[in-house]
Amino acid sequence: MVEDTILNFIQSNSIYFVIVVSAIIGKIKESSKSNMFSAWLIYLIGTIFHELAHFFVSLITFGKPSWISLLPSSSINEKTGQKSYTLGYVSSKNMKWWNAFFIAMAPLLLLPLSYYVYLHFFDYFEMSIFGLTAYIFIIISLVFSAIPSGVDFAHIFNKNVIANLAIPILIGIGIYLTYKNNLLTIRSLF
Repeated sequence: MVEDTILNFIQSNSIYFVIVVSAIIGKIKESSKSNMFSAWLIYLIGTIFHELAHFFVSLITFGKPSWISLLPSSSINEKTGQKSYTLGYVSSKNMKWWNAFFIAMAPLLLLPLSYYVYLHFFDYFEMSIFGLTAYIFIIISLVFSAIPSGVDFAHIFNKNVIANLAIPILIGIGIYLTYKNNLLTIRSLF
């Protein structure tokens, strides 16, 4: 009965609840960075999906993935002396100028997955306080994990920069040409 009352409050104030839970999860994630094990535990779901995205895109684009690690490790930056953590990585034997962009930006594929979870989570799970909190946590984890890391961007620019910049520009042009009639229709509505 109390849970129903709380759930009704949450449903009628859903944006407020999302903001509160997001802030709490953000604080937990922020504070977890002081300890490698807690950071690994908090970021585990996102790390798994992030690294699997790299792995599968490397496989599809003939990058020949040779190793996937989901175990954390720490290192010290020789220039700054700052300690940093690597929560996971994928090694590819055949990362070339033509597939480096796709492999490095593979985590962006988690955005459509997060949208699918957003639309269909409660088709599979019961609406409850726990379910709603898990729903928000999973979506936040997927969205944060969809952001390519600094190492991901470095992989792009370690290869032929011009070729790697040309690929997304050509893809953008292709998307624009494919959907330009729809874009013109949408613009005319405003």
